[in-house]
Amino acid sequence: MDVYHLSQKEHACMSVTLDCAKLTTREINTSIKRLALEGETEIHLVNPDARHSLGVAVFDPITIVVEGTAGYFCGAMNDGASFHILGNTGWSAGECMLSGEIVVERNAASGTGASIRGGTVVVKGHVGARTGIAQKGGLIVIGGDTGYMTGFMMQRGTMIICGNAAEGLGDSMYAGTIYLGGEPNQLGNDAVIKEMTGEDTRFLAETLEKYGLSSKRKLSDFKKIGSGGRLHNFSKADFELWRVAM
Repeated sequence: MDVYHLSQKEHACMSVTLDCAKLTTREINTSIKRLALEGETEIHLVNPDARHSLGVAVFDPITIVVEGTAGYFCGAMNDGASFHILGNTGWSAGECMLSGEIVVERNAASGTGASIRGGTVVVKGHVGARTGIAQKGGLIVIGGDTGYMTGFMMQRGTMIICGNAAEGLGDSMYAGTIYLGGEPNQLGNDAVIKEMTGEDTRFLAETLEKYGLSSKRKLSDFKKIGSGGRLHNFSKADFELWRVAM
C-alpha cells in the first residue's frame, strides 16, 4: 500500500509529502504517478537519503521537490515533470529525458543528462565526467566545472558550462553547441572554437539570469564550441584523427 501524508497546509498549496524512509522505491514512484493522475501539482520527497531511481519515467506535468540528496538516475526518462533537487545527485540524473526540467542546487555526479532528447537539466554546482554524452537535444546548464569527456558524441542540443572543463570536451561531437565560460583542459577530437554572435550572447544572458547563474561568469568570457565536421565522413587524410577517436 502506498503511504503519503497530506496536511491542511499542504492541501491548500496542492502539495503532497512522501516520506522515502517509509516507502520502497517502487512505492515512491508508483505514488508519484498515481498522485499526478489524480491532479496533484507538487510532491515533496523527504528523507531521500541518496535513494537511487527516484522519479523515474514520470510522464505528467507535476513538480517534484527532492528535499535532500538523490542517488543514481533521478528523473531519468522524464517526459514533462519538473524536478527541484535541493541537495546533490548521483550518476545519470535526467538520463534519456524527453521533456521537462531538472534543477540541482548543488553538485551532480558523472553521466548527468546523458542521451537527453529534450527538456532542461541545470546543475548549479559542479558535475562529474561524461556529462551530456550522446546528447540528442535539449539544454544542459552547469554552474561550475565539468569532468572529462563532457559532450562526448554530442548530436544535437545545447550545453552551457560556466566553469572549466576537463580533457576531452566535445570529443567526436557531430552537431550541437557547447558554451564554455572557463578554460578547457583539452578540447576533444574535432571540437573547435567558433565565432560568437549577438544571438549567442543574448541566449546566454537570458538563460543564466533565468536560473540565477548570471554572477558565475562574465558573458565576454564564454567561448562557443562546435564540431569541425572532420568525422562526419571518413577520409584517409584524417586517419589519425579517426584512430584516436575510436
